[in-house]
Amino acid sequence: MTAEEKVVFETLYKKYNKLALSKCEYARECGLSMSTLDRLRGQGLGCGYKKERRGDILYPLTEIAKYYSRVTLTA
Repeated sequence: MTAEEKVVFETLYKKYNKLALSKCEYARECGLSMSTLDRLRGQGLGCGYKKERRGDILYPLTEIAKYYSRVTLTA
């Protein structure tokens, strides 16, 4: 894990006190709607995720940290 990934991971872990975010939590955190996250997942884009047996989507903090360290925001 890079230093940047570690900072993102630790920040999110301190905020949520768990290792993965629900779809709703991740949508709120990244400023996207849940339907946008669904569309991105369907297109194979966006952050890595896990699909639970019940069909719930979870976004592991490690995947979120990796994703944010790869994405460059532009104005």
